[in-house]
Amino acid sequence: MRLDAKRLLVPVNGKSYSERTFRWACQMARESKTELHAVYVIEVPLELSLESEISSDINKGEEILARIEAIASEEKYKGLQARFLRARQAGPAVVLESEDRFMDLLIVGVPYIRRFGSCVLGTTASYIFNNSSCQVMFWREQAPSPIFPRD
Repeated sequence: MRLDAKRLLVPVNGKSYSERTFRWACQMARESKTELHAVYVIEVPLELSLESEISSDINKGEEILARIEAIASEEKYKGLQARFLRARQAGPAVVLESEDRFMDLLIVGVPYIRRFGSCVLGTTASYIFNNSSCQVMFWREQAPSPIFPRD
C-alpha cells in the first residue's frame, strides 16, 4: 500500500500496539518515500509547570524514542525525526504538532478494547480523530484469539 502523503506523524507511547503501528508506518513511509516523524508526549500534571524537571518521565521518553529509532533502523527507514513534547494532554499536543509541522497524515495506534459490545477509542485517539486538520489513519491491534478448550 502506498501512501499519498509527503509528511507523516506517528504518536508513540511505548506500548506494544504503538510499536507495531510505528513499524507498519516505517514500512509504508519507506515504500512511499514519505518523511516520517514520531512524537512522544510527556503529560505534565496541572500542579507542575510545563518546564518542570520530571526526570523519570524524561528518561522514559528518551527510552521510548530510542526504541522507536531502533525500529526505524530495523525497518531500514532512514531520516526519522523523533522528539518528545511536554503538554497537559497528549491529544491536543499531537494535533498542534501535526499543524505546526504541516503533516499530511497522522497514523495513530489504538489497543483492542471492547466495552459494552463495541470497540472504544481512548481520550487521546478520540481527540485526534475529532480535531485533527490533516488525514488520520487508525491502526487497531488485532483482537485476542478466543481460547477454546481441547477435547
